[in-house]
Amino acid sequence: MDSEITFYQDIKPLFSENDRNCMKASFDLYSYEAVYEKAAVIYASLNGNKVPQMPPGGKWNQKDINKFKKWMDTGKKMGLPPEREAFYKLLNNESFPDFLPTAKEMAYEYLKKAESVISNPPSESKLYGELLQHFKFTQEAFDERLQKIYDYIKGETDKYQPANDHIYNSRKDVIERIRQWAPFNQTDGAWLRYAVELGPTTEIQSLLSEIYQDELGNGQVELNHSTLYTTLLASCGIHLPDVYQRAYAENPKFLDSAFSLPALSLCISQFSKLFFPEILGFTLLIEWTVLESVVLIKLFKYYGVDPHFYEMHVAIDNASSGHGAKAKLAIELYLDHVRQNGGDAAVQEHWKRIWIGFVALWSTGTLAEDIKNTFIQRRIGQPDLRQRMIKMIADKAPYASRNHNDRKLGNVPINKLFNNPEVFLDTLAESSYVVKGDPGKSPILARLTTWDGPMYKIFTEEELKLWNDWILSLDPNILPLDQMKPFDIFTEMKRLIKTLKNNQYATPGHSHVLTGPNPDKPNNNDSFVTENIHWWLNQDDPIWIMKALICEKNEHRMVIPGKPEESPFITRMMSPANKMGLAFTDIAISRGPMKIETLPSTSDFQIPISEPWSWKDVAYRWIQVGCPLKSSDVVDDQVQLVSNVNFQPLYTHHTGVIDHHVHGPGGIH
Repeated sequence: MDSEITFYQDIKPLFSENDRNCMKASFDLYSYEAVYEKAAVIYASLNGNKVPQMPPGGKWNQKDINKFKKWMDTGKKMGLPPEREAFYKLLNNESFPDFLPTAKEMAYEYLKKAESVISNPPSESKLYGELLQHFKFTQEAFDERLQKIYDYIKGETDKYQPANDHIYNSRKDVIERIRQWAPFNQTDGAWLRYAVELGPTTEIQSLLSEIYQDELGNGQVELNHSTLYTTLLASCGIHLPDVYQRAYAENPKFLDSAFSLPALSLCISQFSKLFFPEILGFTLLIEWTVLESVVLIKLFKYYGVDPHFYEMHVAIDNASSGHGAKAKLAIELYLDHVRQNGGDAAVQEHWKRIWIGFVALWSTGTLAEDIKNTFIQRRIGQPDLRQRMIKMIADKAPYASRNHNDRKLGNVPINKLFNNPEVFLDTLAESSYVVKGDPGKSPILARLTTWDGPMYKIFTEEELKLWNDWILSLDPNILPLDQMKPFDIFTEMKRLIKTLKNNQYATPGHSHVLTGPNPDKPNNNDSFVTENIHWWLNQDDPIWIMKALICEKNEHRMVIPGKPEESPFITRMMSPANKMGLAFTDIAISRGPMKIETLPSTSDFQIPISEPWSWKDVAYRWIQVGCPLKSSDVVDDQVQLVSNVNFQPLYTHHTGVIDHHVHGPGGIH
């Protein structure tokens, strides 16, 4: 039995959510690194009468204060976050029998949350609305609900185009998604590991056994689902320790939420008799919603990643005769058995538990949102550097916020910016004090903090190095906002064609034919020619291939004006997995107009993020604004309104075609 005091198991639970929120401007009480660094300050506050009190939730009892002191005196050990600990100890349960009561408590907490989601579903997603609401069980109602869920997922996946995915928009992002789902997929089937007992069996257990044996590969190594996923990881250059090793659970490259679903799976499987109805619902969710994997198949193919793991699941889990059908039948047989022994009231009681298990898989963890936030953080600087910078600003705020008089950044007083260190940092990144990627040319380091500058000795040597590293991490291709100018997308599209045709000329894809207005008869609106793309590219003026791309005479149109998300020119031909797609990922405008997103804001102002444009961005924008064929057709408000802080987002990978799960883990597998 572990007797040591660790942060995650013993200290973090002592801080309430209110404590955390009140102190977050200074440091995060749920962060091991932050509490490790501030331990002496926290202990002094706990053990004295400092004002304001910290943590602010009220004075601790002496037992908890002593525990905190013992944690400090014994090395301030980190321990494993609860779900990582559950993952490691339940995979090695014979070595940790004392952990089982904790595992049972965790299982109840997961299921309690699922019940809460059923009662109060978030409004942002239909999947969390009517489709997950509890209903009285009848065979007809059960069939109808499952059909609605199937049809909804089928409709969403049919519309999905990876070229328009606003979360996963690079191969690097896709590979990171593969990494984060490893703890669940490398323990695929774990929720059924104790659901089938030795001895005489029932048809219900036989169905679950069939599903479990398929997950294990039926004795064939190459068919084992966990092995298949390990192979996928290796193909992406990801090599992890064995899942049973502590090093796997401690791997810092995993998000903590990557362990939420596998922890749920292992916790309920450990008590399979107790949670048998919930396991039936859990199984149904995984198997019945397998069509969600079609999204990943499309995404993987688009970026040149082997989709076999997900193609196999779509086949084996099918709703007609595969795991989906077997999971559904197992529930029907189970409820028939309950009815024979307890009547309809018992059926409804057990059915509620089954449905809670079904919803639990959708409501557990925050992996989808955490992955998305990780990608956002990458775009605005390395997350660890960013958080350290925010912390440094917060630490200096009590005095620094009083010493800048009426100086401003933009229209906002610097003293006021200290109230929101995160926004202050992003404002600095867009200011003239910082030259992104070049600390030596950044006035904050090159002038203000030097021996003859007004901020000399304000920062320690360590803090100056942090400034240096943070500025280096910022994208140097981003143009300061005050230099952004309106631009002519028609001219940029012509430049795209002239530039890329030299690299792509005579490639196999250019044998595709297009019909368009005849360049030899420019004044004859009724004259059209049908030629391959080689021919169109060889015309002196790019306007002719632009006209051919949008010509309604083409049976299969490559470009639909105003609808880049439906244009094969974007969704199919620019896949990064092919040569044309790779060419279009190159930066087209590194010091020019930028895509704009809006950062989280205070009530007073917003801070935009800007990024360089690729050739694909140019093509996307040209289609988005209606495929203009002359300069006067263009009015690009996205770039013209650079003096206005209320930007409207321009997402090159703008979606609207599928609802990414931002609650819970996201699509299963």
